[in-house]
Amino acid sequence: MYPFLLHSLSMSLFSSVIGPFGGFFASGFKRAFKIKDFGDVIPGHGGIMDRFDCQFLMATFVNVYISSFIRTASPQKLLQQVTNP
Repeated sequence: MYPFLLHSLSMSLFSSVIGPFGGFFASGFKRAFKIKDFGDVIPGHGGIMDRFDCQFLMATFVNVYISSFIRTASPQKLLQQVTNP
């Protein structure tokens, strides 16, 4: 259970400290390409992409974290690591 808690703690710290800056990164991309919004599906909100800035940043981090530190080839191995003491 200890490795699971350690990985959960590191991901939660990243998500609470760095995750909110996903919107700032997206705004930087939009300003660099001189576009106002990523879309117009939701009027006044900048589109669907603008609603999920933080989630895209977190999905990238979780993918890199899992492939770098956990390195499990299958969900069965991950469940085995979680359930074994």
